Amino acid sequence: MEQLGLTRRVDYGIISNRHGLGVLAGEMPESSDLVCVLGRVGADERAHIALATGRQLRFDLRLQLGLVGVTPGDGCARSSTPPGDYGGNLDIRYLGVGSALLLPVQVPDAGLYLGDPHFAQGNGEVALTALEAPLRADLRVTVLSDRDARRLAQVLASPWAQTSTHAILVGLGGTLDEAMRDGVRRALAYVCEVTGADRASALAFLSAAADFEVSQAVNGVVGVHCLLRTSDLR
Repeated sequence: MEQLGLTRRVDYGIISNRHGLGVLAGEMPESSDLVCVLGRVGADERAHIALATGRQLRFDLRLQLGLVGVTPGDGCARSSTPPGDYGGNLDIRYLGVGSALLLPVQVPDAGLYLGDPHFAQGNGEVALTALEAPLRADLRVTVLSDRDARRLAQVLASPWAQTSTHAILVGLGGTLDEAMRDGVRRALAYVCEVTGADRASALAFLSAAADFEVSQAVNGVVGVHCLLRTSDLR
């Protein structure tokens, strides 16, 4: 699925920390109240958070859809919160306009679902949510059925993505350690498949040239993504 265009529908969004969730669960929020922070888009096209002191925190917008998935292969109803090998709530901040997310189709006539629009999200999404706000999305959905695409989908058995500069591999797990190991395995499989490298050489390459980052640590299933410069793989 290619993201051709994302347009803001309003000039504000909400970041929330609630229900004893987030990376600092049990520590924040400091009360049982729902904590929502309003972010507004200023004339400078940056988000502004007003503080009680009169100052403002400012940060750049980075429009994206946090959630894109296909029908899971087991046919079971799923919560929209945790991601899986079918995609879902991946919350990878780089999947904005110009990116393409590739999802392995697991059942005939699979459905596609999407949502969770963000004006901005940091790696980790530590409070619980990003700057959540409505977007208008212009998307292109293509079914890739050629031999190479089928082979790579079989090898990875998980979502992956492309931008103009990087391939992005995804690791998921119940803990950050598990997600990291899963991400390294997926990236290792990708490098071996597209370059013909042996596993030892591919792992050495990842150790020196790849960037592993925490996508989100708040969705029940934790996500890590690996950034591989496509120029390094030519």
